[in-house]
Amino acid sequence: MDRTAFFAALRRRTSGVFGTSLSQSQVDGINGILDAFATHGDGRDKTLAYALATAYHETGARMVPVREGFAKDDASARRIVAKREYGKPAGKYGHVYYGRGQVQLTWLKNYDTSSADAAYDLVAYPDKMLDPVISARVMIKGLLDGRWNGAGKGIAAYLPTNGPDDLKNARRTVNVTDKWELIGGYYTAFLSAIKEAGGVPVTTPAPAPTPKPIVIEPQPVSDGNWLAKLIEAIANIFTRK
Repeated sequence: MDRTAFFAALRRRTSGVFGTSLSQSQVDGINGILDAFATHGDGRDKTLAYALATAYHETGARMVPVREGFAKDDASARRIVAKREYGKPAGKYGHVYYGRGQVQLTWLKNYDTSSADAAYDLVAYPDKMLDPVISARVMIKGLLDGRWNGAGKGIAAYLPTNGPDDLKNARRTVNVTDKWELIGGYYTAFLSAIKEAGGVPVTTPAPAPTPKPIVIEPQPVSDGNWLAKLIEAIANIFTRK
């Protein structure tokens, strides 16, 4: 994908998302998601577009990992979510598992199940979801495998490569159907920019090397008249002057 063309499309006044400008922080956040998708995505334009749309919505267009309520620190975030079900300290570490990251990961269980993709113990260190590399990776892997969807379906079930998009139920891969129409609009905008920039590169496996033919070298055939030659050689010895 031509990233220069991609960002130019996002900056267009009619883009449907950013309009005429992007801050460096937003550019960095988007590049982080693109990088994570290149290594952990499924190579589909639609999946990348929905990941970007999700980040756009959940971070208030900041595109970088944030705490719930855009709180500046843990204490502020705890006060914001204190009355919510997941707003109480939980688990052996006593952390509050409020929304963090570009996907706003919540609940101790979800931090636990996402630890493997983070390559970090998110139960012990939930603020690692504020790391842009970890955050983007968890968001993409979660969209793909449907871990936050009660039906266990990933994003491809709702946004098939060949077939119509079910944007309402696509939102179930993150948060039931909350604000699905709004996010669907962002998805359409990002998908248009991706296609304008050439789409997600399709990685084609290198062809297997053509095996070399096995050549069997012809073996010398023994001379069946060896005995006569031996007798002749012996005779030469005795007749030599």
